[in-house]
Amino acid sequence: MTTPNTFQPSTESFDKLYRGEPAVEGAPKPTGVPWDIHQAQPRLVELEALGVITGEVLDIGCGLGDNAVFLASRGHSVTALDGSPAAIEQARSRAAQAGVTVNFDVADATKLTGYDGRFDTVIDSALYHCLVEEDQQAYVAGLYRATRPGARLHLYCFSDGNVNGLVAPIGSITESNIRDTLTANGWRIDYLGPTTYLASATGFGAAGDEFPQAVAEQMPPEALEAMRKVRARYEAIADELDGDLLHLPFTVVHAHRVD
Repeated sequence: MTTPNTFQPSTESFDKLYRGEPAVEGAPKPTGVPWDIHQAQPRLVELEALGVITGEVLDIGCGLGDNAVFLASRGHSVTALDGSPAAIEQARSRAAQAGVTVNFDVADATKLTGYDGRFDTVIDSALYHCLVEEDQQAYVAGLYRATRPGARLHLYCFSDGNVNGLVAPIGSITESNIRDTLTANGWRIDYLGPTTYLASATGFGAAGDEFPQAVAEQMPPEALEAMRKVRARYEAIADELDGDLLHLPFTVVHAHRVD
């Protein structure tokens, strides 16, 4: 099951979030970017340590660039793409501060125009679940075109599991969706299983807080209720957290391009 189309994240909504602007008129300004942890994802760090990231690397849906910066610091040649100009601007700044070189650019992940046959490794750290099913098909097909024979894909997306009672706020992806989409577009799955994704509690809010009316009106009732439940579950474990970081339930997929 994916997020209802009436509440699907968009390039515009992400760009507003990265600029610190309200998503809709009448909503409050965001208090932060929930996935901005100012470091590479721990699961990616482990993956790199295993030596499976090779050749030309594509970080697709790179956001603020911390994964790409980390990989570049480890000597990898990295191209990092995102649909949000605001995200790419900040990512370039973080790379400059870290003293590393990354090829950042704004791109539509469902098209990947101009990147045919470029990459040996692809990292998708929480992009797939932001797309509707039709765009997921186009996206995975585009990754096939953008990669070389033998390329590897490492994909991380929301699952329907839970970590300490905390569930994905939106857009959990079923195993059947992943298997059907990847195999239909030239990828063979080597491993699919549960993992976690580190996020910032910034922006979760308190369980007793009501969503602003302007926001609630943009959401289907089931999506609004799901977000309220996430807030309540977050409040239940907030005192046990080390700082403002928490783990969310994810699925990890390791696949290779079928030549």
